[in-house]
Amino acid sequence: MTQISMDKDLAKDLIDSKLKNIKTQISEIVEKWNQPSADIMIQLSREGKLPESELDAIGLTNLLKKKFELENLQRNLEV
Repeated sequence: MTQISMDKDLAKDLIDSKLKNIKTQISEIVEKWNQPSADIMIQLSREGKLPESELDAIGLTNLLKKKFELENLQRNLEV
């Protein structure tokens, strides 16, 4: 993996911006399916209770993973 040097404040701003974008995308998918949370939407899709939702559930799962990774990175920068 290639590493680069970056100002800590710039890295925080980039992470914040990406997190905001991911959270917006998550909200849009959850609202599209009229569900209270991402986890419930994914579960209902797995159970086949939301027909035609499979692609959105996969995308949502990937977005949640990216969100988790960025939040961990954000916490590490704050130390």
